[in-house]
Amino acid sequence: MRKILILPFLQMPSGHHQVADALSTYLKAIDNRLEIKKVDIFHYTSRLAEQASTYLYLKAIKLMPSVYGLLYRYNACRVYETNKRYFFYEQLFLKRMKKLIVQENPDIIICTHCLPSYLLNLLKRNGYLSVPVINAYTDYFINTVWGISDIDLHLAPSDEMKHFLESRAVSPEKIAVTGIPVHPHITRKMRKIVKKVSPFHVLVSGGHLGVGLVEKLFDVTNLSGKIKYFVLCGKNQKLFRKITSFHTSILEPISYISSRPEMNRLYEQMDLVLSKPGWITISECFQKELPLCLLKALPGQEEWNRHYLLKEKLTIPIVGEQMEKSLLLFLEDEKAKQQFQQRLSAYVSELENINVVLQEFLIKH
Repeated sequence: MRKILILPFLQMPSGHHQVADALSTYLKAIDNRLEIKKVDIFHYTSRLAEQASTYLYLKAIKLMPSVYGLLYRYNACRVYETNKRYFFYEQLFLKRMKKLIVQENPDIIICTHCLPSYLLNLLKRNGYLSVPVINAYTDYFINTVWGISDIDLHLAPSDEMKHFLESRAVSPEKIAVTGIPVHPHITRKMRKIVKKVSPFHVLVSGGHLGVGLVEKLFDVTNLSGKIKYFVLCGKNQKLFRKITSFHTSILEPISYISSRPEMNRLYEQMDLVLSKPGWITISECFQKELPLCLLKALPGQEEWNRHYLLKEKLTIPIVGEQMEKSLLLFLEDEKAKQQFQQRLSAYVSELENINVVLQEFLIKH
């Protein structure tokens, strides 16, 4: 029985864990005899250090977003240098990574975060590790921390990233443009454009939103009633209570959804999704072929995701500060919807089948 080790980073819910769970499900469907284990490298260092890192990250995003954005760009978004070393990460994690490999003795390793990828790439380059390693990228760009040169398979999010990898001397045979893996319970949806009268249904990924921002976005005195907003509040109970207090039928708060089939059904009732440019929502919208309109990006990865979506014209633009007017300009324009749908369908249809890619890799390795 073969063992596959999947390595995200930190224990907080994130896209790295979502991709890890999606890949685990795909692999089990291919061969249910596989032993698949998801491990955070902090498990082999210090739980206190993991908690402190998570706390500092969340605080930096919330209290000093511009500073965090500058640090992220400096550390991870400079010109890519082949064989660049990050000695701080090596000092902190390399010995633990070696210990993890010895104890777990995997047959294949999958990285859904750049840090484990960097460490494993270094070990392979130095001849310490011969186990096949897969990079599963979780944003629409590849930061400079990712290990690249000695990785055996790259699950690239886009053709642009495939070209980036090839420009860094990665063989095309080691690259599959799969997009960012989405859990199979979020099923592929070939949408048909049908004329619809209002109210249109718009899903708002709002768990990250503060009450003040929601009040600004959804000033009930200025909403037309032509759109009904379904606001995903996640575990933000303050936000849920605030929306409930508006006492209006055109704003419906939705509490935390843990079931992916339930989330899948919710997507299928929507005409459009309004969200910040986190990869989870982006990729699930692509899978459902749902139009996406972007809220303000968090500093760091989301700024790059936003740039990519705008460049590829895979998002609906907001004109000035008039959010609802911008949404209605699109939703009431059948020609615009048809053109956007064709563009999105063409984009999704060019992605390689993740099941086929993983199955072929398992056969070869």
